[in-house]
Amino acid sequence: MRDQRPADAVAQPLLLLLIFSLAFMQPPVPLLGFLAVPTDFIFVGLAAVWGILLVTGRARLHWDRAYLFIAIYLAAMLVSVPGSESVRGSAVKLLTQLYLAGLAVIVSSLVLDEAELRSAVRAWLAGTAVVGAVAILALILFAADPGSPLLQPALSVKGTLPPGNYPRLQMTFMNPNMACDYLTVSLLLLLAAWRVGWIGRTLFLLLLGSIVVAALTTISPGMGGIALGLGLWARLVLKNRAAARLSLVLGIAAAILFVAAMAVTPILHPTAPYLIHIPVLDLTLAPSGRLMIWTDAVRNFLAHPLTGRGIGVDPVLVHYLDPSGVYETSTDAHNVFLSIAVQCGIVGLAAFLLLARELVARTLPLRIAGDASAIVRTGVGAGLLIALLYEGLGGSFEDSRHLWAAFGLLIASDRIARTRALPETAAR
Repeated sequence: MRDQRPADAVAQPLLLLLIFSLAFMQPPVPLLGFLAVPTDFIFVGLAAVWGILLVTGRARLHWDRAYLFIAIYLAAMLVSVPGSESVRGSAVKLLTQLYLAGLAVIVSSLVLDEAELRSAVRAWLAGTAVVGAVAILALILFAADPGSPLLQPALSVKGTLPPGNYPRLQMTFMNPNMACDYLTVSLLLLLAAWRVGWIGRTLFLLLLGSIVVAALTTISPGMGGIALGLGLWARLVLKNRAAARLSLVLGIAAAILFVAAMAVTPILHPTAPYLIHIPVLDLTLAPSGRLMIWTDAVRNFLAHPLTGRGIGVDPVLVHYLDPSGVYETSTDAHNVFLSIAVQCGIVGLAAFLLLARELVARTLPLRIAGDASAIVRTGVGAGLLIALLYEGLGGSFEDSRHLWAAFGLLIASDRIARTRALPETAAR
């Protein structure tokens, strides 16, 4: 059954440390032109150890169909390099894509049974607990002394939010939107872990409360993902059908409202290229910074539709005045689909959609009864889909380390669930 047991003492602690470290994205360290975070250094060590174990026969690569779709995605990135506006920059960026793919492959290859899956989920939630604690501590510090130097690393700029005496937190991440995206996956993992009895009631309630508080402090469009995740899980677990349906409807409604809030603003800033008049409500809105960015991204995609401008090339260049009166310059597409389309064209977007289809296939059907690994598959899969595809409407999260690691957990939990189901099928 297990041919990797001799490697456990070496690889497993590093793997758990890597998963725990996904919660800590700042302060980054400049390294070879990149901003490196703790996960990157741990990955190098884990990859080296795993490589040695593979060569010496103490471990093996567990092939999975998902790797084919990852390879197709990487091939699409490669296709964009020769015609790139910066061939050297694109070639370097391609190396980072190999690293991200490596995260998914190593995580899925080292989580081989339910005990290891449980340890991996607990390591993720341990990192989440620190993020939640930082959020609560930051709120206390802000109430006591908004200028406290201890508070500053956790604070973020307001961005396109109205100025005011309130905190917007990024906690241990580089920006609030990324923090909320991570917390969305954490929320669904937490609900799954509670469902299968991998954490106690008190710890579950503390973590659930801290995740919700931390997500609210981000004041991010990703809060729609939190609402959608809670609504979806309530739909699965509530026995009262009317209450279950209502929970899902409310979650979807909240998610739609956050998408609308990303696109328009009641603040009529002078950099708005046009205004939007709504006669029924007697309301005038301006396109938000994100909508202006999305428009520029579409324009750039249409100019390079086949293979894009090149991976790693800035998808957009948009200037706008934020509500605080500061001129902002954005080179990020703030949308997963547009970011990939501009950089890699139709070829890259098609490859990404194939990968997304595989994520959906791995996640469905949603199950919250029976085998623990199948329930965890539902949790991590739903969290990953919401964080990548829904929250990806407002953020370019395709290069997020935590999402690729979550992909690895999805592959692992799906494989374990299917393996455990085989004896039951044979018994029938």
